[in-house]
Amino acid sequence: MQRSILASATRTAMPRMAMRQLLHDANTTSAAPRRSYSTSPPPPPPDKDASPARHAAAANLPSTAESRRSALNLQFSLAMDRLQARALTASQTLNDVTGYSAIEAIKADNDAIEQSLGAAQAQVRSARAAYKTSNTKRAATQREVTTLLARKDTWSPGDLERFTELYRTDHELEGAVGAAQEALTEAEATEQSFNQRLNAGILKRYHEEQIWSDRIRRASTWGTWGLMGMNFVLFVLLQFFAEPWRRRRLVRGVVEHEKDVLEGVRTEMEALKTDLALKMDAALRAGQETPAAAAEEAEVTSVVPTPVAQTAATWGEFLQDPARWKATATDLCSERHIDLRMKDATTLVLQGAMAGAAIVGSIALLAVR
Repeated sequence: MQRSILASATRTAMPRMAMRQLLHDANTTSAAPRRSYSTSPPPPPPDKDASPARHAAAANLPSTAESRRSALNLQFSLAMDRLQARALTASQTLNDVTGYSAIEAIKADNDAIEQSLGAAQAQVRSARAAYKTSNTKRAATQREVTTLLARKDTWSPGDLERFTELYRTDHELEGAVGAAQEALTEAEATEQSFNQRLNAGILKRYHEEQIWSDRIRRASTWGTWGLMGMNFVLFVLLQFFAEPWRRRRLVRGVVEHEKDVLEGVRTEMEALKTDLALKMDAALRAGQETPAAAAEEAEVTSVVPTPVAQTAATWGEFLQDPARWKATATDLCSERHIDLRMKDATTLVLQGAMAGAAIVGSIALLAVR
């Protein structure tokens, strides 16, 4: 009966609220034209003193600062924006290729479930508070009813009315407690469902990330093996093909250069040999023409020491006397015969050969440079 009374009161209250809403809407709609046709005061005249301050404030606006930017600065900003967009696109493409986008979707679902779980927990707390409040009110009502029943024999008309009111209130609170308990049970079930879904999503994400990491590790391993194989192939190519070819090319170039140098040295040696042969022929012809003079000179040289020997001990006097220079030069180019040991002749020949080789080597080095 009490529920029917509450239902009827609710039904009677609803039309009143609807009527109030309609009246409010009518007032707002009727007030709108009045506001639209209302006269507004004229704007105040411009203040001349405030114009510099306004200009300064306008100069500090972001739009003004943006208009003062140079074209190069704008191009740089656009390039950086494009680069950032491409980096994000490349990251998303990489995630799609490696299969991490599905894991990101699972992560987003887990975030949504976590938010729903937070809302469900808040609903559980509010339902539990409502249930506790209803229980507290019903317990207080039941205590008061028990107190009245304990002194039932001494009731007054007010006590009877109070007992009737408390009985009606207890009946209402009983329904409220039942409804609060059902709401609490439903909220707890919803919270448990979201909690289970969140745990399942976390486990699924962990499992998928493990599989993804194993795949990436496997790909990294194969990539490492591929790089090692490529390095090995490059090492083999360099050591057994490129390096011998480079060595042969270098040796070929050195040999050709040496051939050119040796040809030049051989040509110079042939010229020197020809000159020596001509000089020897001239010396032999001169020796055949004057054998007697040569014999006399040989006797003289066997008895008389050479001018160089005479002047060997006095180099200071020799250098100070130009006449001795002329005599020594004439003696060096004369046809005079001297007696030498084989050891001295070999020493002179070796010295000449070493001097010639040094000269030819110097010429060859200069030609190479």
